[in-house]
Amino acid sequence: MDNSDIFFSGKTIMNTKKTSQILPALFAVICAALAGYFILIGSGMFPEPNVALILLATTTILLLSSSKKSFYFILLPLTLLHAFYTPTGLNFGPPSYQYIASLFATDMLETKEFLLQIPVSSYLIAFAIPILIFLQYKSAVKFGIKFYRNKTFIALATLLFAYNMPLAEPIKETISSTLKIVDEVQKLKQMSQSDNWGKSTLENSRYDDYVIVLGESARKDYHHAYGYPIENTPFMSSAKGTLIDGFRSAGTNTVASLRLMLTLPNKEKWEPNYSLSLVDLIKSAGVKTYWLSNQGMLGEFDTPVSSLASKSDETFFLKKGGSFNSTNFSDFDLLPKFAQVLEDPVQGKRFIVLHIYGSHPMACDRVEDYPKIFDDKDLNPRYGYLNCYVSSIKKTDEFLKRVYEQLEENAKKNHRTFSMIYFSDHGLCHQQDEKNNILLFNQNCFSREHHNIPLFKISSDDTERKEYKVFKSGLNFLEGIANWIGIKNPQLTQTEDLFSNESDKNDFGLQKRIDEKYRKDDDPAIDIRPKH
Repeated sequence: MDNSDIFFSGKTIMNTKKTSQILPALFAVICAALAGYFILIGSGMFPEPNVALILLATTTILLLSSSKKSFYFILLPLTLLHAFYTPTGLNFGPPSYQYIASLFATDMLETKEFLLQIPVSSYLIAFAIPILIFLQYKSAVKFGIKFYRNKTFIALATLLFAYNMPLAEPIKETISSTLKIVDEVQKLKQMSQSDNWGKSTLENSRYDDYVIVLGESARKDYHHAYGYPIENTPFMSSAKGTLIDGFRSAGTNTVASLRLMLTLPNKEKWEPNYSLSLVDLIKSAGVKTYWLSNQGMLGEFDTPVSSLASKSDETFFLKKGGSFNSTNFSDFDLLPKFAQVLEDPVQGKRFIVLHIYGSHPMACDRVEDYPKIFDDKDLNPRYGYLNCYVSSIKKTDEFLKRVYEQLEENAKKNHRTFSMIYFSDHGLCHQQDEKNNILLFNQNCFSREHHNIPLFKISSDDTERKEYKVFKSGLNFLEGIANWIGIKNPQLTQTEDLFSNESDKNDFGLQKRIDEKYRKDDDPAIDIRPKH
């Protein structure tokens, strides 16, 4: 036999040995996975563990079985501890202070009664845990399976552990958000033409024309009408109407907020329902709908907002086929189209949305056609951007005044009554650039002011000004609009008055989420007035 024969013979033996290890290795993995699953559910903390958790437990068991010492002195004691608690965990949940305290205060009779409450299946699972652990360990030893020497296993195990560490949170969030967006795009395509409202009726509908001015990125506390020291809201601050102080947006950006506010969402899961949209609801009551926008359309159904807008009877986008920043149109450019809509000889009621660009970053681009409140040279250089932002709010106030004047003129000319609402989709938070200039943006900063937004209503028959400091949830917005217009539908299970002097009875966890997510009142509006 020459050297080549010896080589190939040795290689064949090695391949045969590896093949003979496949089934035992698979058996060891299955035993470890089952043991890991039983340990997780038996802890009471993971009644329905996901695949990642099971894989993590499985890998931990296999790695701790790699040596005799780690198996007997680490894995086995931990396993027995878990097995001991499993009957309790399966039936009464995770360990707690109450359980530990009662353990010390329980006599033998109470212990017996407690143990008899637990089903036999729970004890079987508990016994199975150490048995499975032993089976996987003995099979690996008997067949010489050393997972810790397998480079592929070690690489995958490292990735698995890394994925479940805090450093992987950005990746996990990116993957999760991407999957949600893909799922939402599919839902949009399926539901773009769907309408599940059925027939709605109008009861006590007081006005002929209902107008919503949908603002952008306007924080409530930067409005003089809400106490900001700079007079940038002369119309909102003095007009006879109703100002609500306490309205909370449902999200911190346009899509996240409006997909919940412009549909009847699942309020327990915080998910939109595109087949129950606000526009479809209004149309189901026989009201003609218009959507005039200075925001980008992108594609007919490319975003939730443009998809919801496209359901209107008539749509008009200044940025046709482009993104929000494709061309810098002024909000004032919407006014001629709005005047044209008002001249439309419609006999019935109308619902008109004016989706403006408002105070969207970059705020200085918003006021290219509008004077800034202060001359930049008179201000602290750090406040240059805030000067634009505060001025953009005054421009929006001017826009509201002009819309109101157009409605008033049309009312006199065509004998039509009207009611008009202004609110913003979300707020912003303060940041600093590399030169320490203070900016207002929506990325990489956290503030409860993301949710604190203006809400104002003015109608043709208002004779006094009302200001209410009450909590109103953005999750109840659709019901509030339905009540404003006077729409009744069997699927509207609750009645919400956006402009009453009473807080919402149920905000479906919105305030709790805000309190848990954001710091306590540490992002106040900044007074930029020159110090003379």
